[in-house]
Amino acid sequence: MTDEWRDPSTTAELRGELFGVHIPELQLSVADYRDGLAAAKLGAGERYLELGSGHGRGLLVAASEFGAHATGVEYLEDAIERSERAAAKAEVSDRVDVVRDDLRRIDPTAFDVVHMHLGPAFHDVLAGRMERLLAQHARVVAAGWKVPGWLPDADAAEQWGGGYVYRPADPRMQASWGELGQTDELDWIELHVHADLDAIEVRVDSAPAGAIALDRVRAARGTTVLVQRPASGELAVWARCRAGRFTQRGPAWRA
Repeated sequence: MTDEWRDPSTTAELRGELFGVHIPELQLSVADYRDGLAAAKLGAGERYLELGSGHGRGLLVAASEFGAHATGVEYLEDAIERSERAAAKAEVSDRVDVVRDDLRRIDPTAFDVVHMHLGPAFHDVLAGRMERLLAQHARVVAAGWKVPGWLPDADAAEQWGGGYVYRPADPRMQASWGELGQTDELDWIELHVHADLDAIEVRVDSAPAGAIALDRVRAARGTTVLVQRPASGELAVWARCRAGRFTQRGPAWRA
């Protein structure tokens, strides 16, 4: 494999400590990996990235059982060596690559499925980068722990109880409608924001609707915007995300 997936802004030699986590007692089983990757619909020929790949168990499952090209990022040298030996033994070395690098500097743009099993705090640190750099079709598998603020894929949740599958760069997954309420004699609808959004606008029946009031036009992942409830019509949310795209976000809501 070439190194085109590395962040071009950080190609200099590693400086200081690498950002990573390795908790041997929390390593996932083959069945955990198999179920999670099946829920994410990892396909043959797709590119799989595992952040904190440990001893390489997930890389082998992705390469040997799903036919993917698997890349692991790990900071313990002995874990990397063990992964490479396991890939050679399983005869999938041509589809497995393990590198020692800082998880905060990896560019996930070229990957179809990204796997994280790092804990909520680590997931929170990495979430913004994923929102900004992942392709719209890309899926993120978070085994065991949620990514704070993200909206899980409901279809995947029905198939797999061991974690969550997300599509953080998919506009339909970056906002969702919540409860109705009333403040100051106005009817409001909660808009839950699942990615950092800017220039938020609500349109009625696909047309710009300047009369629809919002309590804010910029919102961080995991927060809620209050949207004035219209007398009639279908509401759609438009906004700009980290990647700069400006398009419809989330499902429509009909009054």
